[in-house]
Amino acid sequence: MHATSPLNQAMLLALLGGACALPARAAEPPSDPVQPMWSVNGFGTVGLAHSDQHAGDYVFDNLQPSGSGRNRQWTGDVDSRLGLQLTANFTPQLSGVVQVVSEYRSNNRYQPFISWANLKYAMTPDLSVRVGRIGLASFMASDSRRVGYSNMTARPPIEVYRLLALKESDGVDASYRTHFGGFSNTTSILYGKRTVTNTRGVDVHSTAVMGVFDTLERGPLVLHAAYQQRDVDNQNPPRGRFMSLGAAWDPGPWFVSGEWVRVGNYDGKGVKAIREAWYVNGGMRFGTLAPYVTLSELRPLTDTGNIPVAQRTYAAGLRWDAARNVDFKLQWDQLHLGSASYGTLQNVVAGAPRGGHVNVVSVLADFLY
Repeated sequence: MHATSPLNQAMLLALLGGACALPARAAEPPSDPVQPMWSVNGFGTVGLAHSDQHAGDYVFDNLQPSGSGRNRQWTGDVDSRLGLQLTANFTPQLSGVVQVVSEYRSNNRYQPFISWANLKYAMTPDLSVRVGRIGLASFMASDSRRVGYSNMTARPPIEVYRLLALKESDGVDASYRTHFGGFSNTTSILYGKRTVTNTRGVDVHSTAVMGVFDTLERGPLVLHAAYQQRDVDNQNPPRGRFMSLGAAWDPGPWFVSGEWVRVGNYDGKGVKAIREAWYVNGGMRFGTLAPYVTLSELRPLTDTGNIPVAQRTYAAGLRWDAARNVDFKLQWDQLHLGSASYGTLQNVVAGAPRGGHVNVVSVLADFLY
């Protein structure tokens, strides 16, 4: 996270040490042998968010040290990012991908980092293994959460997607796809480790990261399930667990999706915390315009003795696909903080009243290149 580790150096050398980032599905190396050996793609988001909260900051996840509100009423730090992805097809079976993203990070700077860097070997069209830095398929939008153009909304619902700061793992995974009755089912298992630097500048080490992920698809239907566990060095006991279920239906003229997640872990004093979150999103398409609404909630299931993190958000927005690979979005979120909670706000002023409402307006432009 600070100096480049030997693992990062090895992955960079193995995969050309380049750049990268695009939706994960686009990152899958093509199986068609006529495809070029090297391809470069990129994405970006330029966004502004405004919060009417003066006692705390609205942020996308808990690795952003500040955001919109107390720090600055208007800021581009919540959503703005730039990425580049390099894909190499060495043989019909062997491929590699490197993805680099620059976004507002825990060290209060925009700093490029390697989000993916792995080699993939396809033993058959349906069975493959990867080694290196691999994105975790924890959520339905895990592969594309940083690619604004791939998301219908301004950002994935923060109540759900902030619950797992670990987005990648350094290790190995294996995937197997089956086909039956018009369905395609992909199951993958993963093992690895990862270090994440939090907003206090402390490196948090996750080891024995294990995951099982499954995605079932047929036409407009997508079903997703995930289970993960890991050992974290600042927890006692170290084991933390995560599970999620998701579904989406997108026949074209309209779309709907939802996810549910539950996370359980301990703090350094052995106090167990279990949290649950969910969202439902839906909208319609009218040519290049797509209005949508989202309802999401995060709530604690255990009393840890600390200030609980609880909130519900009502959101409405409009997406305009203005040109090929370019969209504009306008979104309004109203956060209803739990009566004894500051919700997901960061940098809260000491002694500030708990509960209440927070209004956030976001204007964004997403693009692929």
